[in-house]
Amino acid sequence: MGIRIDKRTADHVLRAAFAKAMNASDLPEYWIHLARTLREVRAPRTYTPALCVALLARACNDSVDPLSIKEEYSDRTYSHRTLAHGVLVPVSVELGFDLKATGREPLNNQPFFRYDHISEIERILPSARPYFERLQSALQMVDAEGYTRQQARSALAAVLTVCIEANRKKQRVVSGSAIVEASLIAQTEVFVTSGVDIPRKLQACVAAALDMTYPEVASRRLNDPSRDFPGDVHALRKDGSPLLAVEVRGKPVTPEELEQFVRSVTDAGIPRSALVVHAVGHKSLLLNETTAIRLEQKYGRVVKISESVSSFMRDLFVWSSHDTLEILSSFPDGMYKRMSEIEVAEQELDRWANLFPDEG
Repeated sequence: MGIRIDKRTADHVLRAAFAKAMNASDLPEYWIHLARTLREVRAPRTYTPALCVALLARACNDSVDPLSIKEEYSDRTYSHRTLAHGVLVPVSVELGFDLKATGREPLNNQPFFRYDHISEIERILPSARPYFERLQSALQMVDAEGYTRQQARSALAAVLTVCIEANRKKQRVVSGSAIVEASLIAQTEVFVTSGVDIPRKLQACVAAALDMTYPEVASRRLNDPSRDFPGDVHALRKDGSPLLAVEVRGKPVTPEELEQFVRSVTDAGIPRSALVVHAVGHKSLLLNETTAIRLEQKYGRVVKISESVSSFMRDLFVWSSHDTLEILSSFPDGMYKRMSEIEVAEQELDRWANLFPDEG
């Protein structure tokens, strides 16, 4: 039961659609508009890869049901998760088109993983429902109108033009001659502390800065229930264990909360700890010089405290092993990638990219 799509065939079809997206100027506007709609701020990130993989499947086999989720549902369905994981995601990384969702299995997520067919999906958040209905309606149209493989390939190429455009925004990296340290620090602080998704942007800033100092840095999504270690961002040893745990806060931190964090770091056996806080109403923990010293003596851990984005960023330029020009050219792109990783709103990604226009 069901249809198994050959991965080599799908790989070839996807690459051909990408080439067409890069060169064609007469692609169907309906699919370009839909792809842009599904990248709006309130649209779930999984809908873009769901659209891509459905069109890819139809482009490989014109008898495929484009509303498929699992191969076992009928004799016309295929496993969209397998096709996404095995072909769509790796080729997107290699060729450079942005699927909006991050991770190796973007369709192993809401609302798809609980159902066998898109027609069965009932539980949708109110904010997501308009986008789900547009996606579902488009795929129903493909099936009802009997889209051929060639039509599906044109539709896929149209969608990929939008994904390519989004990826290009990620690649905007400022040249060292166009910006100085003070300017980057000031722009970063204003950006991080304004607009929406401030906690996520603050965490992304810390991770991107540590990328300039440590070879491997891990940053978890906010409110991640699978936390293994205290802190939001970690610098890792070669064996994957944390060397440094950083607590990132966008709201005031009390001395008691700081001590609780340092205690948890100690209990986890992590040798270094740091707090980065930027919040209106935060009462400085540095005014009392004994705060950090007392904690270091009590818990045997060095405690680094930064109480603004600018203070933390200045440390980057002092302690990083990278030279200044390399930081100036690499940090904007690194910040963008870290924000994408923890799913900062698309409008904020665009706002950051526009601060650093491509000069090439």
